[in-house]
This record gives sequence, C-alpha cells and structure tokens, in this order.
Amino acid sequence: MKKILALVIALLLALTVATATAEEAPKLGFLPPAMTSPFYASCIEGATPVAEALGYELVVMAPESEDDYATQTSMMEDLITQGVKGIAVCGINLDALIPAIQKANEAGVPVVEFNTITELEGADVYAYSGYNQYNGGAKIADWVAEHTEGDVKVAIIEGLPSDFTTQRMGGFVDRCAEAYSNIEVVATQPGDWVREKGMNAAMDMIQAHPEITVIYGLSDEMALGAVQACKQLNREDIMCIGLDGNPNAFESVKAGELTATLDCGPVAIGANAIKALGDAINGVEREDPIIEAETTVVDATIVDQFIK
Repeated sequence: MKKILALVIALLLALTVATATAEEAPKLGFLPPAMTSPFYASCIEGATPVAEALGYELVVMAPESEDDYATQTSMMEDLITQGVKGIAVCGINLDALIPAIQKANEAGVPVVEFNTITELEGADVYAYSGYNQYNGGAKIADWVAEHTEGDVKVAIIEGLPSDFTTQRMGGFVDRCAEAYSNIEVVATQPGDWVREKGMNAAMDMIQAHPEITVIYGLSDEMALGAVQACKQLNREDIMCIGLDGNPNAFESVKAGELTATLDCGPVAIGANAIKALGDAINGVEREDPIIEAETTVVDATIVDQFIK
C-alpha cells in the first residue's frame, strides 16, 4: 500500500512539474541603456502587452547609468545564456555592443535595436525601431524659428558622447545654418542625460552667456533641469525645449514651465520592437529593417492631446 501511495505521489509531482514547465512562457529580453529617463518606461509600456499577446514573457534588464556600456554588454550576454528567444536592445555605445550582438547571432537569437535607426555594420540586426533623431533636431530648429523674433541665442545641453547626441544636435545646428541665420548657438555643455547635470550645465551657460534666449536640452530630463536653473537664476524668460515626449515633460509644458518637447513615440517604439522580434522568430523576411515612429513638437497649444 505504501509503495502504491509513493508511486501516486511521484506521478502527481511529475505531472505538476510538467504542467508548470509547459505553462512557463518563453522569454524575450528588453535591454534599455538605463532607467534614468521615463522615456524607457514608456518603451516598456509599449513592449509589454505586445510580448504578452504573442505569448512571451518580457525580461527587462538595464544598467544603473547610461555610460555603463560594459554592464549592458554583460547583461546582453546573460540574456543569451538564459535562453531568451529574442532581444530588443537600445545600445549605449553601438560599436561596443557589436561583439554581444555577434554572440546572439551565433546562438540563433534575433536582435532588434530600439530608439535608433542607425544601421550597424559587423553584426546582424533584424530591425531598427526608432525615430529620425537628426530630423527631430531639425524640427525643433523650425519650431524655434517660428516662435521667436530677431536674434536668437541658443545654448545646447548635450548628452553623453554617442550617436544620439550627434544626431539630435546635428539636426538642429545644420538646419539653423541652412535656413535661419538669426539663430546662433553660443554655448554647449554636457549634461550626461541626467536632470541634475542638465541643471548645472544650464546654470553655467546662462551665467557665462546672459544673452541666451533658448536652451535646447537633447533629452527631456536635461531640459527639465534647465527649467530648474532658469527658476533659480530668475531667468524664466528663457525658452527651455526638450526631446523625448516623456509624460513628466508634457505635464511641465501644461504647467507653463517647459516650453516644448519633441514627442518621439516611445510607446510605439517599444511595441514595434517586440512586433519585429516576433516576426524574426517566425522567420518573416524584411525588405526594409527601419521602423520609424512619427515625431511632433508639443507645446502648450497641443499638449492636452498628449497627456493621458
């Protein structure tokens, strides 16, 4: 009798384990450069329901800071070891990420880059879900030209050295050089994508160049730091413009603090990245690897349309 009972218990345990294993969803990796910006929370917001609808569990990993590309590379290798079916990654340093992408290629794990449409050489990336950051910078230049008169003196708060900084700043500077001779960039200083450093950079530049009339932060967090700097220096006459379209930036625009931000469609970027991974896993071939989200300069006149 005891032997029969033991056998029944063993069979039940085996069935329980088998059922749990069968119910465990396959995993997709989602790897932002950090979580210092709400932009990436919005990307995850877009990615999660798509992953669930496709039958996958989304595993999110991110370094603590956006300059720690070594940790990001290590995390990507860890996801490969875990046996994820695909990885969506926003590379801190695109070139530094190539060896990890190559390891994913060797393991048969498809990779999608998000928040960039700059194609990599030397590694196989299935698709790029992002927006045209260069054109985004140009749109901000157009907005500044439309909403200012006379000579305009601009300070730019840069992010960390990266393709993101190059494109966002280059689009603005080049458009001004081509079309708006009255707009002059008089100062630039790094803010490393962080609000506090953005505030310090803005304070330094305003004090060195009191003629500044516009501050363009290459991310919303740095632009919100510029808003704080302007308050402390009693220079709320200065326009502060960001880029990301984060929820807290929209609220600041609504409150009459941040002047404008470029909405980059982060929810769509995250969703499109996971849709592309699903296609890659299913063997769908793509003619064009670029999936581009729309961008809109959002100011007080239209911000209500973007606040949830």
